[in-house]
Amino acid sequence: MEAGSSLEISLEPVHALEQDWVPAPALATSPRGSPPALCIHTHEEIQHFDAAAGMGTPYPSRPPTMPDHFLAIAHPGTGGPDDMHLLPESVVLPSMFTLRGELMHAFVSYRGATEGPAGNGLAEKVAAKIRSMSTDSKQLQIPRHGWGIWPKSAKRPVPFLPEEAKVFLDTECLLDGQSSIAAFVQGMVASMCVVPILSWTENDQGSLGELSRIGVDGFDRVDNVLLELILCNALREEPGAACQAVLPVIVGPAAPGGGFGPFPFHKLARLSEAPSRATNARAAAILRQLGLGEEKLQAVLLLSVKQVVDSVLRNQGVQASAWETIVSECGARVLTTVLRDMRRLRSDPKYFEQGR
Repeated sequence: MEAGSSLEISLEPVHALEQDWVPAPALATSPRGSPPALCIHTHEEIQHFDAAAGMGTPYPSRPPTMPDHFLAIAHPGTGGPDDMHLLPESVVLPSMFTLRGELMHAFVSYRGATEGPAGNGLAEKVAAKIRSMSTDSKQLQIPRHGWGIWPKSAKRPVPFLPEEAKVFLDTECLLDGQSSIAAFVQGMVASMCVVPILSWTENDQGSLGELSRIGVDGFDRVDNVLLELILCNALREEPGAACQAVLPVIVGPAAPGGGFGPFPFHKLARLSEAPSRATNARAAAILRQLGLGEEKLQAVLLLSVKQVVDSVLRNQGVQASAWETIVSECGARVLTTVLRDMRRLRSDPKYFEQGR
């Protein structure tokens, strides 16, 4: 691949594999003239890849309209940032996670336009509540052995108490001049609990609402919300990553009297059953740099938008209509989850060497 190029992945059905050839369009060169890499997968192989990614089997049985084979085509892109070098070379997964290393207790994932400072500010309120409850509530305090070390890749808030829960929120933790992708990847690698705010508001806005545009009339892009969901699912399976739990916060559109209305679960059926090839390729490039194996990367490339969202929603989450209820419940649930996982990890020799 040429320097400065990006990687795009497309999936094409192949119905005639009994013939010893591949249709000519699949072998067409990229706009730069480089031939694409080809990889043919059976339906059973795709199920195997899904299982390797912790997704389970996406289909109980193969639908009649589903082709017997898929052709995964990796096309060198037409320019833009080099997806093969998104992170500093020093960013790799440690061989084993330890509470005494660099550590964030929670990572808040959200869409800036709706839950960030330009939106309703829910992400900032959730992060603040997790921190305050970790010092205000005796039952939710982080024990000294779980304080960890503040990551060098994240800005430390001022003021900050050492016993306070460490929460990664990009608007607070980005260092001056730092790549936003490198920052959130390093933050997620070090975070024990990922807290994605999943919203679907009016006019298909919100973290999930905007995902419904992917796949419509061929539209695709690197969507950072989807990227973070893919990464947290993948990292949760890795022993060197801190991620032990995913706790989604599910919110519907704003209610007329304040707070949130019911989440429109029926709209999830509109999410694409095909991958966002731009986002999946970006995720695979990041995970490759972190050291994940090729089998898991193949699984990531094949994940559909709907599969990714469904896998996150399978985790027990927080849902309420009142602002204070959803923020307080989220803070308590995140800290309870982190404390539970600390106890489990400290008793498991798989994660800790003797004496740690």
